Amino acid sequence: MKKYECIFILRADQPEAAMAARVDRCKEIIAAHGGEVTLENHWGVRRLAYEIEFESRGNYMFLKFNSRGTAVADLDKFLRQDDQILRHLVVVDEDWAERNRASMAKRRAIRPVEAAPQAPAPVPAPAPTPAPIVEAAE
Repeated sequence: MKKYECIFILRADQPEAAMAARVDRCKEIIAAHGGEVTLENHWGVRRLAYEIEFESRGNYMFLKFNSRGTAVADLDKFLRQDDQILRHLVVVDEDWAERNRASMAKRRAIRPVEAAPQAPAPVPAPAPTPAPIVEAAE
């Protein structure tokens, strides 16, 4: 199973019950494919960066879930066909830090870390020189 993130924007004039119904339907689709929703975060109504279908505000919902890839196709189809959803996006949730740590551990095991070169000693700053005295012209 892979980890996924899904975000969709519902029209702002829709009631909260409409948002809850769409979230429940998303959960049903994911569960039907043997997945589970791990995080549900309702961001609320926000101003859009640009108008989408003559709408300047949208109601945002963010979901994280674990599932097989077949769930993504069905979820995408559902979100695409709903005319009250302005935009949606489903992406693989890449645990970059975790993968990077594992990759670096492999590299260290394959080749030993070379000794770090010594940094040159810092050069002391020059002593300040006194400013010349200027006499005022009469």
